[in-house]
Amino acid sequence: MKFTLEPAENDELEIIIRGDLNDPQVPKIIAALTAAKVISRLFLYREEKEYLCPVSEILYFEAMHGKILAHTLQGTMESRYKLYELADMLSGNGFVQISKAILVNVHDVLSVEPEFSGNYTATLSDRKTRLTISRKYFKPFRQYVIKEL
Repeated sequence: MKFTLEPAENDELEIIIRGDLNDPQVPKIIAALTAAKVISRLFLYREEKEYLCPVSEILYFEAMHGKILAHTLQGTMESRYKLYELADMLSGNGFVQISKAILVNVHDVLSVEPEFSGNYTATLSDRKTRLTISRKYFKPFRQYVIKEL
């Protein structure tokens, strides 16, 4: 496979695939390019104010009491998206679900330790936050980290 990059006069990116279009790699390439959507900011809410928060500053999202909370180093804010919507939107940004109620930014996971129960404990980069990775979600978490990072 050969990659050629060249500047263009307009700002819109264009991708051209040349060669045997029946090659089994073509659909995989298209799927990877389509899935590579990266969102840089999200609207989050605190005390009836709307904030544009960089996604990279969010440590994790948590579903609690019917609300979705975004935890950052600066504090906690509320998201108007559902957890499954955030998981879909932010998978290209390093977010993966680790339990029924938590979506974590894997870039902020410092360490992972097994528990006696079969679950795992993830320590985040702030060195204070410890989250439980449910054994049901550990295998997809591990695969995501190996494949995406």
